Amino acid sequence: MASLRIPKPHHRLHALPYYWQAVIVVIVGSFMVMLDTTVVNIALPRIITVFGADVHSSQYVLTGYMLALAIIMPATGYLTDTFGTKRIYLLSMLFFTLGSFLCAAAWNVPSLVLFRLLQGLGGGMMMPLAMTILFKVVPPEERGTVMGIFGLPMLLGPVLGPTLGGYLVEYVDWRFIFTLNIPVGALGLLLGVTLLRETETRSDLQLDLRGFFFSAVGFSALLYGLSEAPSDGWGSPSIVALLTLGSASLLAWLWTELTVEHPLVELRVFRSATYSLATFVNFIITMGLFSTMFLMPIFLQNFRGLGAMESGILMLPQALASTLTMPISGKLFDKIGPRPVVVTGLLLLAYSTWELSFINLATSNTDLTRILVERGLAMGLVMMPVMTVAMNSIPPHLIARSSSLTNVLRQVFGSFGTAIFATLLSSRQTFHQAIISQTVTPESLSVQTTVARVQAGLVQHGLDLAQAKAAVVMALYKQVAMSAAVMSFEDCFYIAAAICLVAVIPTLWLRTTGVVRRGPGSAVME
Repeated sequence: MASLRIPKPHHRLHALPYYWQAVIVVIVGSFMVMLDTTVVNIALPRIITVFGADVHSSQYVLTGYMLALAIIMPATGYLTDTFGTKRIYLLSMLFFTLGSFLCAAAWNVPSLVLFRLLQGLGGGMMMPLAMTILFKVVPPEERGTVMGIFGLPMLLGPVLGPTLGGYLVEYVDWRFIFTLNIPVGALGLLLGVTLLRETETRSDLQLDLRGFFFSAVGFSALLYGLSEAPSDGWGSPSIVALLTLGSASLLAWLWTELTVEHPLVELRVFRSATYSLATFVNFIITMGLFSTMFLMPIFLQNFRGLGAMESGILMLPQALASTLTMPISGKLFDKIGPRPVVVTGLLLLAYSTWELSFINLATSNTDLTRILVERGLAMGLVMMPVMTVAMNSIPPHLIARSSSLTNVLRQVFGSFGTAIFATLLSSRQTFHQAIISQTVTPESLSVQTTVARVQAGLVQHGLDLAQAKAAVVMALYKQVAMSAAVMSFEDCFYIAAAICLVAVIPTLWLRTTGVVRRGPGSAVME
């Protein structure tokens, strides 16, 4: 009897070029990590209720994860060079998956914070490792296309997080936001073991302990200070202390990295004008992007009265639009270079953000969706080409160290942008409320007329004169505050649009290093 041949589970995957196999592996892990950056935020109120915890201690569920990312990211390059990319990638996937399992089983807030730290140690290494793997194996002439595909989870994850998290918290159980990571992590481990190839290792490297200490203290203090500054105030003693400690530690870290023989992170890549310029452009773009990613959910939930899941659904077309243009931007990057692609995306991003400066409480969901789709198309054009330019300028032997630097800077840029716009939103709201209050006074004839008319109506419905007057004054105050809030959002979107336009100028000097097209199908190193 002839034996029945059962096909191997990954036969078709093994038929692909190796770099596409690597893309599949890192996309699974990257999507899981990026989804977790926003999905937990939605569950925090439920966690506070279930465990009977106070808000302040529960915030460490979010900040602990962020701090773990900041601590481990700079060390990823050393770990990769010493133990191999595949081993460290699988270890980070294991940490993240195990941390997710323990988070789902947490019995109180302290245990959940501890397990989130473990999860963050794995998640912090995942993104730098993914970029290292791709830039080590992807042919230079295909990097734009591959990075366009790789960028999809970076956009979809944070946008899908609130929608998925809102659904699970409302209809299932908050623990499922962590349980979902377990099968995905198991799949990632299986694919990693089966498909990834190990890289060369070095046994002569020494861990830069001083650099690790200064970077851990500096980045964690800076990120924590930036995250708390909008609520506590930039002049708060604790915020000033955190930002001072972070800045001093980072200066010590810079000095250490430039003087030791084996630095934790290779800062000498900034000698490359292309890398420095691309990093600067990335900083400006991140400011413009994070402004709306931060502002829109607040506007939709706090002022339009939508729930987290409803807000996520309304913003979903933006992410879907990005999935259309991001692969296209990668193809165009490989054919015509970064400048035409990024400049076009920035102009569209600036225009769509400027359109958001006209929204108000009466703006229809259709108009909002149209504007957000325009932004999504633009985001797909600008994000990955700039990062690809930066990484293309790095010598192959420094890719592991430089991807760590690129990712930790992305975290800092995002936190800085969020902190700046949170502060700007609050200050502009205070400003507009003060201006409006100067005209809406008891002496104003229009105010007196309105108050008298509404007060008379309330009295007819059974309230006494004092109650009616108090109700009218409260309603008037709420209307002033609402008008000031809407105007502050308009100001913030206007400023974000200007930031996107500013980014066009340095983008004009971006150039692709490493690959020069010389006829169909050929590429040589520059």
